[in-house]
Amino acid sequence: MNLLWPNKVERENVLLFLTDAAPYMVKAAKGLQVLYPKMIHATCLAHALHRVAEEVRESYFDVDKLIANGKKIFVKAPLRLQKFKEEAPSLPLPPKPILTRWGTWLDAADYYCTHYSVIENIFMKFDRDDSSSIRTVQNLFSSTTSRNLAYMKSNFSVISKSIIRLEAVGMQLCNALQIVKKVESELHQAQGEVAVKISAKLQNVLQRNPGYSTLCTISDILCGKEVEFDNSELELDASDLTCFKYAPVTSCDVERSFSKYKAIVSDNRRSFKFENLKMHVVIQCNSTEKED
Repeated sequence: MNLLWPNKVERENVLLFLTDAAPYMVKAAKGLQVLYPKMIHATCLAHALHRVAEEVRESYFDVDKLIANGKKIFVKAPLRLQKFKEEAPSLPLPPKPILTRWGTWLDAADYYCTHYSVIENIFMKFDRDDSSSIRTVQNLFSSTTSRNLAYMKSNFSVISKSIIRLEAVGMQLCNALQIVKKVESELHQAQGEVAVKISAKLQNVLQRNPGYSTLCTISDILCGKEVEFDNSELELDASDLTCFKYAPVTSCDVERSFSKYKAIVSDNRRSFKFENLKMHVVIQCNSTEKED
């Protein structure tokens, strides 16, 4: 804060504190709100949807096992790769989801659902004695697995798609919260015991987000809706509310900054002067991300 305001920290100009949902961050935010009376603490909504996606993964053990073993089959196996490309030249290899990458497991489940018959036909032609992963995958292909994949794609694919949309740069607060509310609506309308559990998980995650309801109210005001806003605690005036038009609701920009910082200070830079560092920082700060 002293870098932003060298002479005197403008505590009333700090309006939003965005973090992950770790308990220590929630605790730290409560302490900071004493110093910054107008500050709203919110947790990353993309990470919140990822936690919901993890609940989906835990609900389908067989599908999780299929995806995990499916990606192992082609590790250091050039003959199997060649066989796959011969059988399905236009089909990409099975995805390799990373649990720390938001929504990638649901994307993998969507892949297996879309190309189920082709993938099953290819995997069944592999020799089951070559690898334990092949045996596991061949045993998992069944009508139950196909039904589960169809149910997941029909009801939960909106989660991973919404995470990708939330990762966009320069999104307005109204648009970002509309994406989350659409996920709420679709999960609430989904049928089945698992859908009820996943919908309850999302509601629980959002309720534990300390600033979500306040941001929703501010978003409604900026969208021109008639709402009642109690600013007795935060004391936000009209000029403060306008600052939330492009308020971020995800920590994606922070994650991107880590990647840019890593590229700037890579090990192959042998004579990197401070003047060049300043130029690189200016370039990175003014560069715009390309949206898909």
